[in-house]
Amino acid sequence: MSQTVREVALTIMTKMDSLPPVSTECCIYRVPEKLRRANAEAYTPQVISIGPFHHDKKELQLMEEIKLRYLTGFLRRSKADLIACTRMVKELEHQIRQCYQERLTQDSDELIEMILVDAVFVVELFIRSHSPKQREENDEIFSMQWMRNAIFHDFLLLENQVPFFVLEDLYNLTALSTAVTFFELSYEYFKDILQGHKLESHNVQAKHLLDYLRALQLPSLSRGVMSKPAKKTRRVKELQEAGIKFRPGEGTSLLDVIFKDGTLVMPRLVVHKWTDVYFRNMIVYEQCHHDEKYITSYAILIESLINTPDDIDILISCGILENQLWSVDNVGSLISGMHKETMTDSSEFYYAGLCENLNAYRRTRWHRWKAAWYQWRVILNRDYFGNPWSGISVVAAVVLLVLTLVQTTYSIFEFYKGDT
Repeated sequence: MSQTVREVALTIMTKMDSLPPVSTECCIYRVPEKLRRANAEAYTPQVISIGPFHHDKKELQLMEEIKLRYLTGFLRRSKADLIACTRMVKELEHQIRQCYQERLTQDSDELIEMILVDAVFVVELFIRSHSPKQREENDEIFSMQWMRNAIFHDFLLLENQVPFFVLEDLYNLTALSTAVTFFELSYEYFKDILQGHKLESHNVQAKHLLDYLRALQLPSLSRGVMSKPAKKTRRVKELQEAGIKFRPGEGTSLLDVIFKDGTLVMPRLVVHKWTDVYFRNMIVYEQCHHDEKYITSYAILIESLINTPDDIDILISCGILENQLWSVDNVGSLISGMHKETMTDSSEFYYAGLCENLNAYRRTRWHRWKAAWYQWRVILNRDYFGNPWSGISVVAAVVLLVLTLVQTTYSIFEFYKGDT
């Protein structure tokens, strides 16, 4: 065996021996490049890095000074000093490293400093959002709406997370923790994107903020596992033509969609400036971490229901959809691209049974006839009753046809009567 072969084998063996064990605590992932290509901006921080993945980006360094000012404010209200807070994070270092998908390149001191400063910033921002009295004079974030919006955007990103247990432990060092839990504080900060969901439990198990938001949106209904091929349903307009009605639901989760007695009941969906980034990051997180693809399934269901502006208009008129993007085209583009490049098989599609029931309802002879009659009415209204003169001409033609038939029938009757 040549020396070169031995050296290559030794190099490979060294790499194999240095591989870290696969962590069962991993929950913070890099967005796969295939998914990022669909909309890179939806996965990229605008103003702030939280955690290690974007820490060294030059365009995000402006916030580092603001983070330190927030740390100063936090220490004033904390029951522990900076040394105690640093020691706490140090004791959690191994557990923190296990939460990230890739091996972190930061050494111990660098990682502890970064996690402490970033986590304290999140906690302090939540406290100041909860109570304006807790804000510093001339607060740089709350004096600028654009910055608050950008930070809100960045907190929704999968790559921009720190472990939830770090946030909770640091928050518990403050006096406010005796009155308000960190779960409640987090809920209050994100409530505008939670579609009216009520915080019913304080014991939500969360790995990070994005996981917390997903846990709040889990459906309350159990549908079982589907073994048949996953099928999409027809779009809203076609379902309406078949006689299906639409009604806004009052479920505890956006995902509680029900079809019963010819009515599709869906909790109200508000489409706003954060909808795209919220759903995209949630979907990627499910693709990386969860077997149950609830959010992904919802995105697929909505995309199958909405295909044209008519579909959007129907859902808006029914109170199921609220458009805060102004343009209907923007809503259509957003919904059609939310789950691009993701795949789900039959066992992962939560709404497979619901779609099958919708399609079966539409396929019945009576409802197919109703759909055909609906389309004929549309054609008549559009082509013949679109203006008063067209309508009058149609009525006149029908009357003339009836009179002609009566006259013809009478003539035939008189003809046969004369022969007798």
